[in-house]
Amino acid sequence: MEPRGFIAKHARAWRPSVKRLLVVGAETVIGANLAAEAVQSHSVVALTNEPRVSIDGCEMLTATSDGFSASEWVDEIRPDAIVLCGAMSRSAWDAETETAIDAQTGARAHEWAAAARDRDAHYTFLSSDAVFTGPWMFHDEQSETYCPTPAARLIRQTERLILDQCPQALVVRSNVFGWSPAGTAPGRIDQILADLQRRSLQGYDFVRHATPILATDLADILLRAIREDLSGLYHVAGAERVNPLQFAQRLADHFELPWLAVRRAEEALDAPEVGFGAGETSLQTKKIRKALCVAMPMLSEGLARLRSQREQGYCEQFGPDTPVAVRQSA
Repeated sequence: MEPRGFIAKHARAWRPSVKRLLVVGAETVIGANLAAEAVQSHSVVALTNEPRVSIDGCEMLTATSDGFSASEWVDEIRPDAIVLCGAMSRSAWDAETETAIDAQTGARAHEWAAAARDRDAHYTFLSSDAVFTGPWMFHDEQSETYCPTPAARLIRQTERLILDQCPQALVVRSNVFGWSPAGTAPGRIDQILADLQRRSLQGYDFVRHATPILATDLADILLRAIREDLSGLYHVAGAERVNPLQFAQRLADHFELPWLAVRRAEEALDAPEVGFGAGETSLQTKKIRKALCVAMPMLSEGLARLRSQREQGYCEQFGPDTPVAVRQSA
């Protein structure tokens, strides 16, 4: 089968030392899609908090609240590389993301970083563009126009602690969209498509702006970054800056669905928006483009691939609801 993905045709062979990949948080959009992409060239172990999630070709493991610690999982699985796709990897445009981020989320990220460091495994932490706010556009990695919300501060603190205790770690900020795995609640793309079918876009504003990227495009870039043994902080995002309303309209165009124009009578704001993911979170990607010699995808390219995935049965690999082989920690 021919390799799928945004940069697969340009990728070189994987280093022999990177054979076994552990994806933590396989119930997330990026976690599920990353695991699905990686099985083409890796032995993939997918650790999930949702026991009904299954990804074809992966060894599925279910975490429990009183289960193994991060170091115990690493001793058990012995991965060459670990990618953490937790609550902080979810798009800031998802309504439930902010409430899912808490101190325990940050603590677990640090535990995985320490376990990876102690066992000489490459560690990648998926972070968020929600650390930023306006008024500036296209924030680079040194930007300090930070969002003041508690969740955004916790994300930044987590990033700093990871890089302090594990300097060889890779921290990637992004804003991802894509198909959600079976066994989880309907994802954001499914919700937007349902709203378009109902011709209801009342909840989609034109104030927030981000640079969203398709999950499989992000996955291809992440896998290449791991192969290249990148470390430090990088922004990986789409090449276009859009707001939620524009995103929904572009999605409607690609899926040939109708959408109703929304009256924009109050475009002027009295003050900048400061809520979590409520302002300008678009990312500048020059650093990763230079490091990997790769261009970031246009939104139209990502949306075209998203539709093609649905038409070609891509989501069928995220099932059945009950995995065949699931190991739970004692």
